[in-house]
Amino acid sequence: MAIKGRFNTDVKALKNRIDAHNKFSSKDINEWIFQNLQPGASQAIIDLGCGTGKQSIPLAELVGPEGRILSVDISQQALDTLMAEAIKQRVADRIQPLNSSLDDLPQHIVGMRFDRALSSYSLYYAQQPEMVMTAVRDALRDDGVFFFCGPSRDNNRELKRFHYDLKDEPMPPSSGGAAFMEETGPRLARALFRQVAIVTFENPLHFD
Repeated sequence: MAIKGRFNTDVKALKNRIDAHNKFSSKDINEWIFQNLQPGASQAIIDLGCGTGKQSIPLAELVGPEGRILSVDISQQALDTLMAEAIKQRVADRIQPLNSSLDDLPQHIVGMRFDRALSSYSLYYAQQPEMVMTAVRDALRDDGVFFFCGPSRDNNRELKRFHYDLKDEPMPPSSGGAAFMEETGPRLARALFRQVAIVTFENPLHFD
């Protein structure tokens, strides 16, 4: 069962979360993502669960006028926000928005070819992740790269413990996203792809 939280479709809430990370985090997650994804000029890239474009817009700048980004999200409002910002940044002609759930993705990308595929904090919302990952693999060129990331079981643990201690309640178990990232995702990746590397991103948040 997949649970779609408020952040998935609420653009204002998503923006607040992104702004908080930008303000208080020690590192730039996009720098880490792109280091592993290795996007380049003229590439075709698919961004799964793109939200308001945190990765899609800088990727459009990186691929240049000959490249293209297929930005996929279940929220039309998020895609509208993405495209409005893309117009401001003068990269809208490189971005194709696709309003779709991840589970409906395979039917939309039949015959398409990509150099890179990205899923940042989204792949675990698919009810059939194996089907989605298989479709992505089949759409990648021979030297293509699929990079996906999400929360670990320790993600925000200190903040969560503090929150539930204030309420004098036990901290609930980890989310399904963490289980996917540490168990299901790696297992499927090893079954579907020739080479798999697991990398960890530690990004402390500092609150004055």
